[in-house]
Amino acid sequence: MGYIAGIGGANVDIHGRADAPLVMRDSNPGTLHLSMGGVMRNILDNAVRLGCSVKLASVVGDDPYGRMLREGCAALGMDTAYLQVRPGRHSSSYISVLDDDGDMIVAMSDMHIVKELNGAFVTQCLPMLNGAELVVCDGNLSAAALQTLAQRCTRPLYMDPVSTSWAREVEPYLAAFDTIKPNRQEMEVLAGMPIHTEAELDAACDAVLARGVRRVFVSLGRDGIYYKGPEGALHGRSHGFDGCVNATGAGDATMAGIVRASVLGYDALRTVQFALGAGLAAISCDDTINPAMSMETIEYMIKEYVE
Repeated sequence: MGYIAGIGGANVDIHGRADAPLVMRDSNPGTLHLSMGGVMRNILDNAVRLGCSVKLASVVGDDPYGRMLREGCAALGMDTAYLQVRPGRHSSSYISVLDDDGDMIVAMSDMHIVKELNGAFVTQCLPMLNGAELVVCDGNLSAAALQTLAQRCTRPLYMDPVSTSWAREVEPYLAAFDTIKPNRQEMEVLAGMPIHTEAELDAACDAVLARGVRRVFVSLGRDGIYYKGPEGALHGRSHGFDGCVNATGAGDATMAGIVRASVLGYDALRTVQFALGAGLAAISCDDTINPAMSMETIEYMIKEYVE
C-alpha cells in the first residue's frame, strides 16, 4: 500500500469545557485540555489509526509547542521529514470553549506561521506529494500554495476548507480538487449561493461540480452528510446517538473517514456511512482525537447508529 500525503496546519489545541451552562463575560468552572491539533495533522492522526501510511508537510516554530508536535507526530508513526521548523517563530495554536453539552461556543486561532506554507514550500514538497496515493490539504494554505498545488500536483487533491474565511481563498482553485468536504456555511461560499433547503443544497453541489470537482461531501453536523458525485446524490444520517462529549474533532475525523474509504475503494454510500461512523467515534471522546479510533470502532458506530 502507498501513502497519503497531507499539507496544511499543525498546531496545539487547548479546549475548555464548562461544568455548567456558560455565563458570558464571567469566569466559568470547567476542565481544560491541551493536545496536538491542526486540521491537517488531525486528519492524518485519524488516518494513521485507521491503517493508512501518511506523510505530513507543515511548519512549526522552535518553541515547546513545536517540539511537542514534532515528537508526537513521529511517535504516532507519521513521516515528518517535511515538517519544517522555523527558528524564532511560535507554533500555531487553537483555543476553543465548549458548553456543558460539548458544543463549541467560540474559538480563536493563531495560524500566522501556516501562511509560510507558500508556493516555494509546495514546490519543495512536490516529489513527496506526487508520489502519494492522494493528497489532502486544508484551507489554511496561502493563495500561492493553492495555486502551485493546482498547477503542479499530479495526484488527486482532497480539500477541507476549514472555515468560511479560508473557503474564499480556496474558491478560485476549485477545479483542481477531486474531493471536497465543506460544511454548510463553507459550501455557501464555494457555490456563491445561500443554502436553506435540501433543494438549495443540491443546487449548490451542482454549481461546485460544474467547476470540475468530482465529489462533494457536505458536513451538516447533526443532520449528517449530503453527498453528490458521479453516482448521484444521497443524504446519510445517524440516529439514536446521544454520546456527544466533544464535537471539536468531528470534521477532521469525517475527512479521515472519507480518505480511508477512498483508499479502500468503497462506493459512495459506504463512504458516507464510514465517514459518519468516524465522526461519531470522534465526538464520543473528550479529546479532539479519540485514541480508540479504529476500523472496528467505526464499524460498531455504523452498525448501531448510521442509517
